[in-house]
Amino acid sequence: MNDFANVRVSHSVLHPDWIAAEAARHYPLNGAVKAYLLYRGMNDVYLIKDRETRYAMRVWRRGWRDVDVVQVELDFLDYLRRRDFPASTPLRTRSGELYFKVGSLEGARAVAMYTWAPGEKFGEALDERTAERIGALFAEMHLLGLEYLGNRQPSIDDAVSFTVSLPPLLEFLHDRPGDAGYYEKLAPRIVERLEQVPREAVPLGLCHRDLHAANVHVDESGRITFLDFDGTGQDFLMQDVKNFTFGNLFFDFPPVYGEAFERGYASVRPFTAAELEHSELFLLAKAFRLIPGMAHASVSVGRGALRFRNLDWFSAYIRARARNLGLQDRLHSTE
Repeated sequence: MNDFANVRVSHSVLHPDWIAAEAARHYPLNGAVKAYLLYRGMNDVYLIKDRETRYAMRVWRRGWRDVDVVQVELDFLDYLRRRDFPASTPLRTRSGELYFKVGSLEGARAVAMYTWAPGEKFGEALDERTAERIGALFAEMHLLGLEYLGNRQPSIDDAVSFTVSLPPLLEFLHDRPGDAGYYEKLAPRIVERLEQVPREAVPLGLCHRDLHAANVHVDESGRITFLDFDGTGQDFLMQDVKNFTFGNLFFDFPPVYGEAFERGYASVRPFTAAELEHSELFLLAKAFRLIPGMAHASVSVGRGALRFRNLDWFSAYIRARARNLGLQDRLHSTE
């Protein structure tokens, strides 16, 4: 007889039929409810349909963060909804909550249902003028984030949180000792540089922290909808901008779209001279934050997150940025 009591599960997939029943139980939907698994990744996302409307439901992966950390994202999104900002925002359950929890083989997981983001990914409908509009709206979101924080002073804790995932990254690179040794020495240098950024001239605020061409939709009428705020946290506003610029490069799109995005952003919230001065640092920080995150997630989703860019590309990119910042000279490569 098989004994499952001691089995460890990193990421189970909940059946769409069960998800449909949970959606109907927790939300005031109309008529029969169907669910379809859209993708299994860092988190699992389902399409939910009732008689009249479609929604997106996210089931967070267990173990990445505390299950109730989702409240940070959902509270901010609910604020954006009240301010009529074009984002995919959470619905409230019958009991008035923004999320609920379900049991799974790996433990409790958070679940929330969102308004559907119409249209297609910006990356599938590239347009320079639309990129400008996305940038301008993103700046508006940052201003709303500052308004949401009020008198609370943002910190850089989220900006340097990638160090938590450094051990998984070094294990991930077990067959690339040159990169592993280099990254281990580079990580504290990046933290040091970020801590030295003058906060009075390079503002922090509440940020999306993972905006790229797949996390914003555009419909046939040109309506823009931002989505996937799972990484919401406090960060340098310019880091958030450079996340999109980096994503443009990551997906191998022509640079004109990243340039248009930044141009649109600056039309609403002009960059300070210090923000522009630290652009290279934020491009490095984005790339370096990404690979520890993928390494940490590999226990649940494998190395599939590397399907767009391989480790050779990351190594070359990170080393070039570090060299431009003068960090290369301070490191003794283990190659």
